[in-house]
Amino acid sequence: MRKLILTTAFISFVAASVFSQRQNDIEKLEELENHGMAIHIKTDKNTNDAVEINLGKRIISIEESDNKTHISISKKETLQKNAKKFRGQLTGVGFGIGYNNFMTDFWETSLKPGDEYLDINSSSKAWSFMFPGVDIGFTRRFGIVSGVGLTFNGYRFNGNNNITRGENGIIVPVYPAQGIVYKKSKLNTGYVNIPVMLELQIPTGSSHKKTVNISGGVVGAAKLWSKTKIVWDDGGKRKSKENSDFSLNALRWGTTARVGYNTFHVYGTTYHTPMFKKGKGPELYPFEVGVAFIF
Repeated sequence: MRKLILTTAFISFVAASVFSQRQNDIEKLEELENHGMAIHIKTDKNTNDAVEINLGKRIISIEESDNKTHISISKKETLQKNAKKFRGQLTGVGFGIGYNNFMTDFWETSLKPGDEYLDINSSSKAWSFMFPGVDIGFTRRFGIVSGVGLTFNGYRFNGNNNITRGENGIIVPVYPAQGIVYKKSKLNTGYVNIPVMLELQIPTGSSHKKTVNISGGVVGAAKLWSKTKIVWDDGGKRKSKENSDFSLNALRWGTTARVGYNTFHVYGTTYHTPMFKKGKGPELYPFEVGVAFIF
């Protein structure tokens, strides 16, 4: 309230005096500035009937036209301050598509003997969606970014088989009746994930508006659902679906990295939590590589 009264009194003082005692007003404003008030006076070069006063975070403009005095108050340098704020790429709305598979060891995708029924086709896709998140800037071009996303993984089997949850929850292969060939056989999963990454933005061009972005960090995910789908033909098109947890780990974590230019990114994610619960299936570690667009 005290600040409002002081500001109101100050504006009234300037409006009443500026056009009759301009030089005297300037001397008084400068005296106020010397007493700790951040005031700057700017006169319009094209007219003697306008004054601009910078008072703290506000700009007070006084202008006379048509024998009337107009006073306006606005925020100072709002656009410039927002332009200097770190804005992580991950905080936008995003969409991604990639390829997913399993690793059996560090950079190793070869399945162990007996696990061939989990061999995945190269058409297996991962679809991801990212929703607006948060960022913390250490500098204008470097900070922490995080968000919430959804990932849908489709694992299409190469063999003429699918999988099911057998006795004691152990994953076993499912084969068709003799003479039947599966036209499509997939395991589909859905996860909600939260990545937390460090992001570095390298400006390009004279305007520095577009950047090369490099980020990396960790990601945690929780399973939403899982199901299998089989399509075959035995004189007519047939479909079969099974909803189950398939002894999949409900929670998983991994490391993720991405490199991109402006809104286009190439990303990779490797999960360090096994696909299946311990002792319930082969020891496989999911990974994804793909491209993403941030809007």
